Amino acid sequence: MKAIFPLGAPLACLALAAAGCQHPRAARIQEHAALFRSLDAFSQNLIENGLVNYGFTPELVYMALGKPSRVSSTATPEGPTETWIYKNFLYASANAAKFGVNNPGTKQQPGPMLSSSAPGGPSLTSTKTSPVQPTVSDMSDTPIATLFLELREGRVVTVRIEP
Repeated sequence: MKAIFPLGAPLACLALAAAGCQHPRAARIQEHAALFRSLDAFSQNLIENGLVNYGFTPELVYMALGKPSRVSSTATPEGPTETWIYKNFLYASANAAKFGVNNPGTKQQPGPMLSSSAPGGPSLTSTKTSPVQPTVSDMSDTPIATLFLELREGRVVTVRIEP
């Protein structure tokens, strides 16, 4: 008996293969495409590069960094605070956008420059040689730490890095 494959089966396999090649950050952005398109160019650029800014909502942080390693909630004098924790976070003083106040028309403020190794971010095991994806030798001097993002009233209000 001959097996008959409908025309849709090869096309479905091709679509799954193509989707499997999509960068995790690009997939997260696609999940929230309408929200992403509604952002200003500066915020879109931050997210596309795996970076966050003060004032970002949980959806924007998720698009940029992915799912946190852990989330905790605490009561503080300022109000309920949710802390998103990202383990194995890479940070450096170059090749990343600076954190700054998320006010339209303002310039970036001096401060630490950050990049993420969270799902969808640069990886220490990356074999790509482009400047966007560092290799192990490129990262030999890059500190690895834990990133803590505190959100109050649905917005990033505090960023802390601990070695």
